[in-house]
This record gives sequence, C-alpha cells and structure tokens, in this order.
Amino acid sequence: MGKKLSVPINTNDHDLKTYISKEVVKKIPVSYDSYGSIPIYDSYRKLCKLVGYDAITYPDYAFWYYRFYQGEMDFDYDRSADPVPKTIMDMPVRLMYKITENLDPVERANLRHMNKPIRDIADSHAPIFNEIKIHVSNDSLTWHLNDKVFACNKKENGCLLWLFWPVYNASNIESDKSVMKKSREYLIPLFEIPKIQVNHLFLAMTDQTPDRDDFLAIQFHAKSAEILVLNIEHTILFLLAFNPGELESISLKAIHVDDRDHIPRFFETEQFKQAKHVHLRMPLNEDDLLQFSHFKSFKFVFTPGVLVDFQSVLENISSFEQFESCELRHFYIHDDFLIRTIGETLGEDLPFGPLKTITHRYRIPESNEYFEFKIEDEGSCCDIEIIKIR
Repeated sequence: MGKKLSVPINTNDHDLKTYISKEVVKKIPVSYDSYGSIPIYDSYRKLCKLVGYDAITYPDYAFWYYRFYQGEMDFDYDRSADPVPKTIMDMPVRLMYKITENLDPVERANLRHMNKPIRDIADSHAPIFNEIKIHVSNDSLTWHLNDKVFACNKKENGCLLWLFWPVYNASNIESDKSVMKKSREYLIPLFEIPKIQVNHLFLAMTDQTPDRDDFLAIQFHAKSAEILVLNIEHTILFLLAFNPGELESISLKAIHVDDRDHIPRFFETEQFKQAKHVHLRMPLNEDDLLQFSHFKSFKFVFTPGVLVDFQSVLENISSFEQFESCELRHFYIHDDFLIRTIGETLGEDLPFGPLKTITHRYRIPESNEYFEFKIEDEGSCCDIEIIKIR
C-alpha cells in the first residue's frame, strides 16, 4: 500500500487522472503476469473513499487505468472518437435467455437486483428448488438452498453472514443489523420470485425466539413442508405462513405436546383442509380420525393410554373417498398382548403363542376393493399400516 495522501484530492479531471497514473506506477509488477497484488476494483474503491463515489465511474476509472498501464499517458486524449463501449444490455435477448437458462436458481435470484430488463429475463425461468432448509435459533439463522448454505450469526454489534458455495468456496458479510433483519433481506425476496417452485421446505425453530413474528411474516411457498417447533400452538402459527393450495404434503412435530387444546384450531386451517398428505407427530384421539377424510394418506399417533376401537376405525376409513394408505401408532401399556387384542377386534383367527406381525384383509362393503392391514408389535406399542387395494 502507498503512503496516505497528505492533502485532499480535488475532483477535477486532471487531479483524478494524476491519482490513477500514480496508482498504476505503484502497481506495475516485476513480472507481467498480473496488474499487481491489489485488484483494480479495490484501487477504485480506495479512491472513492477519498473523493466519493460520484467523482468518477468505475468504467471511466478502468479505461484510464489500463491506458496509463500501457504507457499511453496523454491526459487530453479525446475519447469521443472511440467506439461506444458495449454493455450487457447490447447482448441479444435470446443469448441472455440462453445464458440465464444455465444458471442455478440462486444465481438467477441475484440477477433480480439488477435493472428491469435483466430481472424480466431472470423471471422468465421458473426457479425450482428441490429442497430448502431453514433453522432458526436465538443466535443464528441458517438456510440451505439446494447445495448452497447461508449462515447468519449474532455478533456483539450486529451479525456476520456467511455464504458457502460448493467446492469449499466461502465468503462473509459483516452488518450492524440483527440476525433476523439481515436474513429477511435474503429470504423475503427469495419467496417473492414469480413462479417459484419448492419441492420440500424444512423449517425448525426450537428456541423461544423473540423475533418469531418477524420471521413468520415471510409468505412461504412449497409443495411439501416439514415443521419442527416447540409446541402445538407454534405448529399452527408456522403452518399459517404457508400458501394454502400449493401445499400438498404436511409433516408437523412439536417437542412439547401438552397443549392439545390447540389441535382443533389446526384442523380449521386452510392449509390442513387443502393438503393431500399429512404426518402429525403429536397424539390424537380416536374421534379426530374423522378430520382426515379428505386425505390420500396420513400418519399419526393415538393418545397414549386410551384403548382404540379398531373396528370403529375401520368403518370410518371405509367412508374416506380419497383414501389410499395410512400409518397409525397405538400406545397402551395396560395390555401386555395389545397386538392380539387388535387382531381379535378385527375378527382375525389367531394362533396360540407370541405374535410379532398380523396381516388382515377387510373387504369394503359394496365394493371390489379391500383394505390390507399390517400390524407390528413394537413392545409398548403397535404400528398399524392400512393400504387400500384396488
């Protein structure tokens, strides 16, 4: 680095060119493999810190820098005779479309911050993400976009955002903003991209994060959603952040499930009503089964300690027009032979001795279709899989 200038630089044309020529002299390398150890853009930014970014544009700075480097030191050179430099906007639209077609969704998303024509070309490709994973805690917010990772971590006076690209490529950005505010600057525009398609979105927030409401202000888009949060009430709040109609598959897990009073609210959400598949890792009562009549498939656990009437379960499922399959888990520690009790309830003729698995078929009344039951003894519980055979 050169010595700090003792007097301010004037922003007139002559002084700016003098500064550039001195930068070139300082950076002429011993070998001519490069233009010195400091990139030209860093040199330009150093000048801008002294005189402001309005004094000279980067293209003008680069023109004079490379001209002086080649030994052309005429400050009064008339550039009007030169051809007008080409810009990216002079590129044929078909070529720009072809180039953006070969970019991944994250790279195309960055183009949306440019001018409207380039943004329109970027938006002409529907961005498809196979998987997006977002983890939120009190001190950090991390999101995975396909194979790219972004990690925003709390610092004493702001945050540090890390960007990890494949093949061990990483960079970071320091900010005086909070973790949530900085992360939202990336996530909100992402989900606002027209025609965005997310095949699977995983959301996890297992802390009592004070910025939860700010995070849930994001409108999420996904075909399949997996949500891991503290309690049942939070599963509902997170589910409401998804666009109903797009959401076909829902998987919910609450770490604490002692707030069962919120479950009826969950059944009333449009997201639940319009989905086709659901997996609830929280206990439900036998009567709750009727809420699943519109699903193609579902999976849940019955409330532990309450004996379930599987004959009634069978009759209810027989009336579900869209039904294809389900997986149910039944805990009942008061019956040492629970699998036998379930089998006998279904009218199965069982052999004497220990049972590990029962397979049962049930003919659906007034139909050529039937249900196939597979019941597995898992010790303190039984897993029941029911498949509709056509």
